[in-house]
Amino acid sequence: MSSLTARLVKLFSRRMIKRHNLSEQALVKHLRKAFNHPPGLTLLPRGVRLSRIETRGFTGDRIATATPERAILYIHGGAYMAGTTRTYHNLAGRLAKQLNAAVYLPSYPFAPEHPFPAAVNQCLDAYAWLLNEGFDPACITIGGDSAGGGLTLSTLLGTRERDLPLPGRAFMFSPATDAHGRGPSLDLNNDADCMLSASMIRTAADVYVSAEHRDNPLASPCLGDYTGMPPLMILVDKSECLYSDAEAVRDKARQAGVDVTWIAREGLFHVWPIMVPWLPEARRDVDEVVRFVGGKV
Repeated sequence: MSSLTARLVKLFSRRMIKRHNLSEQALVKHLRKAFNHPPGLTLLPRGVRLSRIETRGFTGDRIATATPERAILYIHGGAYMAGTTRTYHNLAGRLAKQLNAAVYLPSYPFAPEHPFPAAVNQCLDAYAWLLNEGFDPACITIGGDSAGGGLTLSTLLGTRERDLPLPGRAFMFSPATDAHGRGPSLDLNNDADCMLSASMIRTAADVYVSAEHRDNPLASPCLGDYTGMPPLMILVDKSECLYSDAEAVRDKARQAGVDVTWIAREGLFHVWPIMVPWLPEARRDVDEVVRFVGGKV
């Protein structure tokens, strides 16, 4: 059985976040109201520091130990139209501490003001900036949740177009990977998903990317070629509308010979690991990410 905290979050999400059949304009307004104000307190571990970076190639937050041995580029979610890096300081702090890492949280442009491929280009710029900072690509991990999980995959696939070396690993929480909105779980889990509805996901795709670009793997990473990609980790709950999006990438990557660590939970909700340290299940699964990246729990 899921924790009391998880059950309360599910009740809150169903009441305050989930909506049906909103217009594009109404969805943008609703999600920006819901996601642009970080909930709770930031509790950075001892020995981890937060700084803001605004330079050519990267704008965002850095949360790091004093002498990091690796870098993590973490791309936040928000349906490509909302969100803030501040929501992710607790997660980034925990990853930085347990992995002796520098975690970089890029701020990227939102649709509809900046539709596809603006966010993808910004994330690729951020990755290229990390390389220029001197990080060994084998010591870089890219991660993200929801739309940020999709952008994680788009960044991996986009390295080929820019002739950039691949990072060592990548992980995703509940990634959005199909801009066409064709996954069967969108409709099958429309009632079960406590946070997102099929209409929210499809309308968000309409806001983010025009119809003529939806077959581009950088917009729909489920269509990408994963040959030669580094190990991937995907976490998703079986009740999610985006479950099929995650499955599609898992299957496509495994068919290409990629090592995929797949964790499908039950009784949780969309992107639950970002709720560390408040949620027990989040603490457990962030530890799984730490093991995957190569650190000690």
